[in-house]
Amino acid sequence: MLTDLYQLTMGAVYHEQGKDDTATFDLFIRKLPKDWGYFIANGIEDAIDYLTTLKFEEDDIEYLRGQGFKESYLESLRSFRFEGEAYAVKEGTPIFANEPIMRITAKRTQAQLVETALLNMINYQTMIASKASRVVEAARGAKIADFGLRRAQEEDAAMKGSRACYLAGVGATSNVKAGKEYGIPITGTQAHSLVMSFPTELEAFRAYADTFPQGGVLLIDTYDTVKGARNAAKVGKELEAKGGKLGGVRLDSGELLSLSKKVRQVLDEQGLDYVKILASNDLNEYSIEELLDRGAPIDGFGVGTEMITAKPVAAIPGVYKLVEDEAGPKIKLSPGKRSLPGKKQVFRQADDQGVYTHDIIATEGEEVEGTPLLELAVKDGERARQKPTLQETRRYCLEEVAKIPKRFRQVKAPNGYKVELTEKLEEKIKELTRAYRDE
Repeated sequence: MLTDLYQLTMGAVYHEQGKDDTATFDLFIRKLPKDWGYFIANGIEDAIDYLTTLKFEEDDIEYLRGQGFKESYLESLRSFRFEGEAYAVKEGTPIFANEPIMRITAKRTQAQLVETALLNMINYQTMIASKASRVVEAARGAKIADFGLRRAQEEDAAMKGSRACYLAGVGATSNVKAGKEYGIPITGTQAHSLVMSFPTELEAFRAYADTFPQGGVLLIDTYDTVKGARNAAKVGKELEAKGGKLGGVRLDSGELLSLSKKVRQVLDEQGLDYVKILASNDLNEYSIEELLDRGAPIDGFGVGTEMITAKPVAAIPGVYKLVEDEAGPKIKLSPGKRSLPGKKQVFRQADDQGVYTHDIIATEGEEVEGTPLLELAVKDGERARQKPTLQETRRYCLEEVAKIPKRFRQVKAPNGYKVELTEKLEEKIKELTRAYRDE
Protein backbone atom coordinates (compact mmCIF):
# COMPACT_ATOMS: atom_id res chain seq x y z
CA MET A 1 0.00 0.00 0.00
CA LEU A 2 3.04 2.27 0.07
CA THR A 3 2.30 3.36 -3.47
CA ASP A 4 0.75 6.08 -5.55
CA LEU A 5 -2.87 5.57 -6.47
CA TYR A 6 -2.10 5.55 -10.17
CA GLN A 7 -0.07 2.34 -9.82
CA LEU A 8 -3.27 0.64 -8.71
CA THR A 9 -5.49 2.29 -11.30
CA MET A 10 -3.06 1.25 -14.05
CA GLY A 11 -2.99 -2.24 -12.59
CA ALA A 12 -6.78 -2.35 -12.73
CA VAL A 13 -6.71 -1.35 -16.40
CA TYR A 14 -4.07 -3.97 -17.26
CA HIS A 15 -6.09 -6.59 -15.40
CA GLU A 16 -9.36 -5.78 -17.13
CA GLN A 17 -7.73 -5.59 -20.56
CA GLY A 18 -5.83 -8.84 -20.07
CA LYS A 19 -2.60 -6.92 -20.69
CA ASP A 20 -0.17 -8.68 -18.42
CA ASP A 21 2.74 -9.42 -20.70
CA THR A 22 6.33 -9.32 -19.51
CA ALA A 23 7.71 -5.79 -19.16
CA THR A 24 11.07 -4.33 -18.15
CA PHE A 25 11.58 -1.07 -16.28
CA ASP A 26 14.81 0.78 -15.43
CA LEU A 27 15.32 2.80 -12.27
CA PHE A 28 17.90 5.56 -12.78
CA ILE A 29 18.68 9.16 -11.80
CA ARG A 30 18.49 11.75 -14.55
CA LYS A 31 21.16 14.23 -13.44
CA LEU A 32 23.59 15.13 -10.69
CA PRO A 33 23.08 18.23 -8.53
CA LYS A 34 25.43 21.19 -8.90
CA ASP A 35 28.96 20.40 -7.65
CA TRP A 36 28.22 16.70 -7.16
CA GLY A 37 30.54 14.38 -9.08
CA TYR A 38 28.81 11.07 -8.32
CA PHE A 39 26.01 9.33 -6.46
CA ILE A 40 26.28 6.44 -3.98
CA ALA A 41 23.61 3.85 -4.79
CA ASN A 42 21.75 3.06 -1.58
CA GLY A 43 18.44 1.55 -0.50
CA ILE A 44 19.09 -1.43 -2.80
CA GLU A 45 18.83 -4.06 -0.09
CA ASP A 46 15.60 -2.57 1.25
CA ALA A 47 14.25 -2.71 -2.31
CA ILE A 48 15.19 -6.38 -2.63
CA ASP A 49 13.53 -7.18 0.70
CA TYR A 50 10.41 -5.34 -0.46
CA LEU A 51 10.20 -7.21 -3.77
CA THR A 52 10.57 -10.59 -2.11
CA THR A 53 7.94 -10.04 0.61
CA LEU A 54 5.30 -7.95 -1.19
CA LYS A 55 1.66 -8.90 -0.58
CA PHE A 56 -1.78 -7.42 0.14
CA GLU A 57 -3.53 -8.00 3.45
CA GLU A 58 -7.29 -8.39 3.75
CA ASP A 59 -7.68 -4.95 5.32
CA ASP A 60 -5.79 -3.48 2.33
CA ILE A 61 -8.27 -5.06 -0.05
CA GLU A 62 -11.18 -3.87 2.07
CA TYR A 63 -9.83 -0.32 1.97
CA LEU A 64 -9.43 -0.47 -1.81
CA ARG A 65 -12.98 -1.80 -2.15
CA GLY A 66 -14.10 1.47 -0.60
CA GLN A 67 -12.16 3.37 -3.27
CA GLY A 68 -14.27 1.96 -6.09
CA PHE A 69 -12.07 -0.81 -7.51
CA LYS A 70 -13.87 -3.70 -9.17
CA GLU A 71 -14.17 -7.03 -7.41
CA SER A 72 -12.34 -8.97 -10.11
CA TYR A 73 -9.26 -6.78 -9.68
CA LEU A 74 -9.48 -6.92 -5.89
CA GLU A 75 -9.66 -10.69 -6.09
CA SER A 76 -6.44 -10.76 -8.13
CA LEU A 77 -4.67 -8.79 -5.40
CA ARG A 78 -5.30 -11.54 -2.85
CA SER A 79 -2.71 -13.73 -4.52
CA PHE A 80 -0.49 -10.88 -5.73
CA ARG A 81 3.24 -11.58 -5.43
CA PHE A 82 6.29 -10.29 -7.23
CA GLU A 83 7.43 -13.27 -9.29
CA GLY A 84 9.87 -11.58 -11.64
CA GLU A 85 13.55 -10.76 -11.62
CA ALA A 86 15.61 -7.77 -10.60
CA TYR A 87 19.12 -6.82 -11.58
CA ALA A 88 20.79 -4.19 -9.42
CA VAL A 89 24.13 -2.61 -8.67
CA LYS A 90 25.63 -3.48 -5.30
CA GLU A 91 24.63 -1.17 -2.49
CA GLY A 92 27.39 1.40 -2.01
CA THR A 93 28.37 1.52 -5.69
CA PRO A 94 29.25 4.97 -7.09
CA ILE A 95 26.94 5.70 -10.02
CA PHE A 96 26.36 8.50 -12.49
CA ALA A 97 23.49 10.14 -14.35
CA ASN A 98 21.22 7.96 -16.51
CA GLU A 99 22.87 4.68 -15.49
CA PRO A 100 20.42 1.93 -14.50
CA ILE A 101 20.63 1.29 -10.75
CA MET A 102 17.98 -1.41 -10.82
CA ARG A 103 16.25 -3.24 -13.68
CA ILE A 104 12.93 -4.96 -13.08
CA THR A 105 11.49 -7.60 -15.42
CA ALA A 106 8.14 -9.16 -14.52
CA LYS A 107 4.53 -9.39 -15.53
CA ARG A 108 3.40 -5.87 -16.31
CA THR A 109 1.06 -5.60 -13.32
CA GLN A 110 3.87 -6.63 -10.98
CA ALA A 111 6.60 -4.49 -12.54
CA GLN A 112 4.31 -1.45 -12.57
CA LEU A 113 3.06 -1.69 -8.99
CA VAL A 114 6.53 -1.65 -7.39
CA GLU A 115 7.62 1.66 -8.96
CA THR A 116 6.69 4.08 -6.20
CA ALA A 117 8.05 2.05 -3.30
CA LEU A 118 11.35 1.38 -5.05
CA LEU A 119 11.81 5.07 -5.82
CA ASN A 120 10.87 6.00 -2.26
CA MET A 121 13.52 3.67 -0.84
CA ILE A 122 16.32 4.35 -3.29
CA ASN A 123 15.97 8.10 -3.94
CA TYR A 124 16.26 9.27 -0.34
CA GLN A 125 18.89 6.81 0.80
CA THR A 126 21.01 7.44 -2.29
CA MET A 127 20.76 11.19 -1.76
CA ILE A 128 21.90 11.04 1.87
CA ALA A 129 24.71 8.56 1.22
CA SER A 130 25.95 10.77 -1.63
CA LYS A 131 25.85 13.91 0.52
CA ALA A 132 27.61 12.13 3.38
CA SER A 133 30.31 10.87 1.03
CA ARG A 134 30.96 14.48 -0.04
CA VAL A 135 31.32 15.52 3.61
CA VAL A 136 33.68 12.63 4.32
CA GLU A 137 35.81 13.51 1.30
CA ALA A 138 35.95 17.18 2.33
CA ALA A 139 37.17 16.20 5.82
CA ARG A 140 40.36 14.58 4.43
CA GLY A 141 40.57 11.94 7.13
CA ALA A 142 39.20 14.01 10.01
CA LYS A 143 36.43 12.15 11.80
CA ILE A 144 32.83 12.93 10.90
CA ALA A 145 29.91 12.29 13.27
CA ASP A 146 26.23 12.31 12.27
CA PHE A 147 24.34 14.78 14.48
CA GLY A 148 21.24 14.87 12.30
CA LEU A 149 18.58 13.03 14.31
CA ARG A 150 16.77 16.11 15.61
CA ARG A 151 16.65 17.73 12.17
CA ALA A 152 15.60 14.70 10.11
CA GLN A 153 12.09 14.42 8.67
CA GLU A 154 10.71 12.07 11.34
CA GLU A 155 11.97 8.68 12.49
CA ASP A 156 12.22 6.82 9.18
CA ALA A 157 14.41 9.50 7.65
CA ALA A 158 16.53 9.70 10.79
CA MET A 159 17.14 5.95 10.88
CA LYS A 160 17.77 5.43 7.18
CA GLY A 161 19.74 8.66 7.08
CA SER A 162 22.06 7.60 9.88
CA ARG A 163 22.61 4.27 8.15
CA ALA A 164 23.29 6.01 4.84
CA CYS A 165 25.82 8.33 6.46
CA TYR A 166 27.69 5.43 8.06
CA LEU A 167 27.65 3.45 4.83
CA ALA A 168 29.33 6.40 3.09
CA GLY A 169 32.14 6.70 5.64
CA VAL A 170 30.80 8.75 8.55
CA GLY A 171 32.39 7.32 11.69
CA ALA A 172 29.65 7.56 14.30
CA THR A 173 26.15 8.82 15.02
CA SER A 174 24.41 10.55 17.90
CA ASN A 175 21.32 8.45 17.04
CA VAL A 176 21.20 5.81 19.76
CA LYS A 177 18.48 3.76 18.09
CA ALA A 178 20.51 3.62 14.85
CA GLY A 179 23.46 2.47 16.91
CA LYS A 180 21.40 -0.31 18.47
CA GLU A 181 19.69 -1.49 15.27
CA TYR A 182 22.53 -1.12 12.78
CA GLY A 183 25.63 -1.52 14.94
CA ILE A 184 26.87 2.01 14.19
CA PRO A 185 29.24 3.48 16.81
CA ILE A 186 27.45 6.15 18.85
CA THR A 187 28.94 9.41 20.04
CA GLY A 188 27.88 12.47 22.00
CA THR A 189 28.95 15.15 24.43
CA GLN A 190 26.57 17.36 26.38
CA ALA A 191 24.26 20.28 25.68
CA HIS A 192 24.63 23.84 26.87
CA SER A 193 21.79 23.14 29.30
CA LEU A 194 24.03 20.83 31.35
CA VAL A 195 26.68 23.54 31.66
CA MET A 196 24.01 26.07 32.61
CA SER A 197 22.56 23.69 35.22
CA PHE A 198 25.59 24.16 37.52
CA PRO A 199 26.66 27.33 39.33
CA THR A 200 29.82 27.58 37.23
CA GLU A 201 31.17 26.10 34.00
CA LEU A 202 34.07 24.52 35.89
CA GLU A 203 31.69 22.71 38.24
CA ALA A 204 29.72 21.43 35.25
CA PHE A 205 32.88 20.13 33.61
CA ARG A 206 34.01 18.44 36.84
CA ALA A 207 30.62 16.78 37.24
CA TYR A 208 30.73 15.44 33.70
CA ALA A 209 34.31 14.24 34.15
CA ASP A 210 33.36 12.46 37.39
CA THR A 211 30.69 10.54 35.50
CA PHE A 212 32.76 9.96 32.36
CA PRO A 213 36.44 10.00 33.38
CA GLN A 214 37.71 8.29 30.23
CA GLY A 215 37.39 9.99 26.84
CA GLY A 216 34.69 12.50 27.71
CA VAL A 217 34.20 15.55 25.51
CA LEU A 218 33.40 18.95 27.02
CA LEU A 219 31.32 21.64 25.32
CA ILE A 220 33.30 24.84 25.92
CA ASP A 221 31.39 27.67 24.19
CA THR A 222 28.44 28.27 26.55
CA TYR A 223 29.89 31.53 27.90
CA ASP A 224 33.37 32.32 26.58
CA THR A 225 35.13 29.74 24.42
CA VAL A 226 38.72 30.52 25.39
CA LYS A 227 37.85 30.61 29.10
CA GLY A 228 35.95 27.39 28.52
CA ALA A 229 39.11 25.87 27.05
CA ARG A 230 41.05 26.89 30.16
CA ASN A 231 38.43 25.29 32.39
CA ALA A 232 38.50 22.17 30.28
CA ALA A 233 42.30 22.09 30.52
CA LYS A 234 42.08 22.37 34.29
CA VAL A 235 39.68 19.41 34.40
CA GLY A 236 41.90 17.52 31.97
CA LYS A 237 44.90 17.87 34.31
CA GLU A 238 42.75 16.83 37.29
CA LEU A 239 41.68 13.72 35.35
CA GLU A 240 45.30 12.89 34.58
CA ALA A 241 46.12 13.00 38.30
CA LYS A 242 43.35 10.50 38.98
CA GLY A 243 44.22 8.17 36.10
CA GLY A 244 41.52 9.48 33.79
CA LYS A 245 41.85 11.15 30.41
CA LEU A 246 39.93 13.94 28.73
CA GLY A 247 38.96 12.96 25.19
CA GLY A 248 38.16 16.28 23.61
CA VAL A 249 36.47 19.65 23.60
CA ARG A 250 33.71 20.80 21.27
CA LEU A 251 33.11 24.17 19.66
CA ASP A 252 29.54 24.82 18.60
CA SER A 253 29.48 28.54 17.81
CA GLY A 254 31.56 31.52 16.81
CA GLU A 255 34.33 31.90 14.28
CA LEU A 256 35.64 28.36 14.29
CA LEU A 257 38.94 29.04 12.56
CA SER A 258 40.36 31.54 15.04
CA LEU A 259 38.74 29.92 18.06
CA SER A 260 40.09 26.46 17.24
CA LYS A 261 43.63 27.90 17.00
CA LYS A 262 43.29 29.65 20.38
CA VAL A 263 41.84 26.55 21.99
CA ARG A 264 44.63 24.38 20.58
CA GLN A 265 47.18 26.76 22.09
CA VAL A 266 45.50 26.62 25.52
CA LEU A 267 45.43 22.83 25.51
CA ASP A 268 48.98 22.41 24.24
CA GLU A 269 50.36 24.82 26.84
CA GLN A 270 48.96 22.49 29.51
CA GLY A 271 50.48 19.41 27.93
CA LEU A 272 47.11 18.24 26.62
CA ASP A 273 48.16 17.81 23.01
CA TYR A 274 46.25 14.51 22.92
CA VAL A 275 42.92 16.23 23.59
CA LYS A 276 40.97 16.51 20.34
CA ILE A 277 39.13 19.58 19.11
CA LEU A 278 35.71 18.83 17.65
CA ALA A 279 33.47 21.32 15.88
CA SER A 280 29.78 21.53 15.01
CA ASN A 281 27.44 24.46 14.18
CA ASP A 282 25.61 24.03 10.84
CA LEU A 283 28.61 22.59 9.03
CA ASN A 284 28.69 21.19 5.51
CA GLU A 285 31.29 20.04 3.00
CA TYR A 286 32.02 23.59 1.87
CA SER A 287 32.66 25.02 5.34
CA ILE A 288 34.70 21.98 6.40
CA GLU A 289 36.90 22.29 3.33
CA GLU A 290 37.42 26.01 3.95
CA LEU A 291 38.33 25.47 7.61
CA LEU A 292 40.90 22.82 6.75
CA ASP A 293 42.29 24.86 3.84
CA ARG A 294 42.91 27.72 6.27
CA GLY A 295 44.68 25.52 8.79
CA ALA A 296 42.03 25.01 11.45
CA PRO A 297 43.41 22.48 13.97
CA ILE A 298 40.09 20.63 14.14
CA ASP A 299 40.22 16.84 14.51
CA GLY A 300 36.58 16.01 13.92
CA PHE A 301 33.27 17.49 12.82
CA GLY A 302 29.71 16.89 13.95
CA VAL A 303 27.43 17.47 10.97
CA GLY A 304 23.69 17.58 11.44
CA THR A 305 21.08 19.42 9.40
CA GLU A 306 22.96 19.70 6.14
CA MET A 307 23.98 16.04 5.98
CA ILE A 308 20.77 14.34 7.16
CA THR A 309 18.70 16.48 4.74
CA ALA A 310 21.33 16.81 1.95
CA LYS A 311 20.77 20.58 2.05
CA PRO A 312 20.50 22.40 -0.34
CA VAL A 313 19.50 19.41 -2.48
CA ALA A 314 15.86 18.76 -1.54
CA ALA A 315 15.48 15.64 -3.68
CA ILE A 316 17.20 13.82 -6.51
CA PRO A 317 15.44 13.04 -9.81
CA GLY A 318 15.35 9.26 -9.66
CA VAL A 319 12.80 7.81 -12.10
CA TYR A 320 11.43 4.43 -13.18
CA LYS A 321 10.73 4.00 -16.87
CA LEU A 322 9.40 1.29 -19.17
CA VAL A 323 12.23 0.23 -21.49
CA GLU A 324 10.95 -3.01 -23.03
CA ASP A 325 7.94 -5.28 -23.31
CA GLU A 326 6.89 -8.12 -25.59
CA ALA A 327 6.51 -5.65 -28.46
CA GLY A 328 10.20 -4.76 -28.15
CA PRO A 329 12.33 -1.90 -26.76
CA LYS A 330 10.55 1.28 -25.66
CA ILE A 331 11.80 4.87 -25.54
CA LYS A 332 10.56 8.12 -24.04
CA LEU A 333 11.32 11.15 -26.21
CA SER A 334 10.10 14.00 -24.00
CA PRO A 335 12.55 16.95 -24.10
CA GLY A 336 15.06 16.66 -21.27
CA LYS A 337 13.57 13.34 -20.21
CA ARG A 338 14.72 10.90 -22.86
CA SER A 339 15.09 7.31 -21.71
CA LEU A 340 17.41 4.61 -23.02
CA PRO A 341 15.53 1.70 -24.63
CA GLY A 342 15.79 -2.01 -23.97
CA LYS A 343 17.53 -4.17 -21.38
CA LYS A 344 21.01 -2.85 -20.69
CA GLN A 345 24.21 -3.44 -18.76
CA VAL A 346 26.72 -0.91 -17.43
CA PHE A 347 30.43 -1.69 -17.79
CA ARG A 348 32.94 0.20 -15.64
CA GLN A 349 36.37 0.91 -17.13
CA ALA A 350 39.61 1.43 -15.18
CA ASP A 351 43.19 2.37 -15.99
CA ASP A 352 46.31 0.37 -15.06
CA GLN A 353 46.28 1.85 -11.53
CA GLY A 354 42.67 0.80 -10.95
CA VAL A 355 41.30 4.34 -11.21
CA TYR A 356 37.96 4.47 -12.98
CA THR A 357 38.04 6.28 -16.31
CA HIS A 358 34.53 5.96 -17.77
CA ASP A 359 31.46 3.76 -18.02
CA ILE A 360 29.81 2.19 -21.05
CA ILE A 361 26.08 1.46 -21.24
CA ALA A 362 25.42 -1.45 -23.61
CA THR A 363 22.43 -3.44 -24.76
CA GLU A 364 22.01 -6.72 -22.94
CA GLY A 365 24.23 -9.45 -24.36
CA GLU A 366 26.82 -7.17 -25.92
CA GLU A 367 30.40 -8.15 -25.22
CA VAL A 368 32.09 -5.11 -23.72
CA GLU A 369 35.30 -4.88 -21.72
CA GLY A 370 35.06 -3.73 -18.13
CA THR A 371 33.27 -4.72 -14.94
CA PRO A 372 29.50 -5.25 -15.27
CA LEU A 373 27.65 -3.36 -12.52
CA LEU A 374 24.16 -4.86 -12.71
CA GLU A 375 23.94 -8.22 -10.95
CA LEU A 376 21.02 -10.62 -10.56
CA ALA A 377 19.43 -9.75 -7.23
CA VAL A 378 15.96 -11.35 -7.46
CA LYS A 379 14.97 -14.40 -9.52
CA ASP A 380 11.41 -15.76 -9.69
CA GLY A 381 10.50 -13.49 -6.81
CA GLU A 382 13.21 -14.83 -4.49
CA ARG A 383 16.45 -13.23 -3.32
CA ALA A 384 19.24 -14.38 -5.63
CA ARG A 385 22.29 -12.98 -3.82
CA GLN A 386 23.33 -12.97 -0.21
CA LYS A 387 22.48 -9.89 1.79
CA PRO A 388 25.70 -8.14 2.86
CA THR A 389 26.24 -6.72 6.32
CA LEU A 390 26.38 -2.96 6.77
CA GLN A 391 30.09 -3.24 7.58
CA GLU A 392 30.73 -5.14 4.34
CA THR A 393 28.79 -2.55 2.35
CA ARG A 394 30.63 0.31 4.03
CA ARG A 395 34.03 -1.20 3.21
CA TYR A 396 32.98 -1.81 -0.38
CA CYS A 397 31.65 1.75 -0.74
CA LEU A 398 34.83 3.37 0.59
CA GLU A 399 37.00 1.20 -1.65
CA GLU A 400 34.92 2.09 -4.71
CA VAL A 401 34.79 5.82 -3.99
CA ALA A 402 38.59 5.84 -3.67
CA LYS A 403 38.78 4.63 -7.28
CA ILE A 404 36.86 7.62 -8.64
CA PRO A 405 39.21 10.26 -10.13
CA LYS A 406 39.98 12.92 -7.51
CA ARG A 407 38.47 15.75 -9.54
CA PHE A 408 35.02 14.15 -9.21
CA ARG A 409 35.47 13.83 -5.43
CA GLN A 410 36.13 17.53 -4.92
CA VAL A 411 33.61 19.68 -3.11
CA LYS A 412 33.11 21.67 -6.31
CA ALA A 413 33.30 18.74 -8.68
CA PRO A 414 32.77 18.92 -12.42
CA ASN A 415 29.66 17.10 -13.58
CA GLY A 416 31.48 15.29 -16.31
CA TYR A 417 32.42 11.69 -15.60
CA LYS A 418 32.15 10.09 -19.02
CA VAL A 419 29.28 7.67 -19.62
CA GLU A 420 29.29 6.34 -23.18
CA LEU A 421 26.67 4.41 -25.13
CA THR A 422 27.65 1.56 -27.42
CA GLU A 423 27.12 1.93 -31.15
CA LYS A 424 24.39 -0.71 -31.01
CA LEU A 425 22.48 1.20 -28.34
CA GLU A 426 22.89 4.46 -30.25
CA GLU A 427 21.46 2.83 -33.38
CA LYS A 428 18.48 1.49 -31.44
CA ILE A 429 17.80 4.99 -30.10
CA LYS A 430 17.90 6.44 -33.61
CA GLU A 431 15.66 3.69 -34.97
CA LEU A 432 13.00 4.16 -32.29
CA THR A 433 13.19 7.95 -32.51
CA ARG A 434 12.46 7.80 -36.24
CA ALA A 435 9.68 5.27 -35.75
CA TYR A 436 7.79 7.24 -33.09
CA ARG A 437 8.23 10.62 -34.77
CA ASP A 438 6.91 9.22 -38.08
CA GLU A 439 3.71 7.89 -36.48
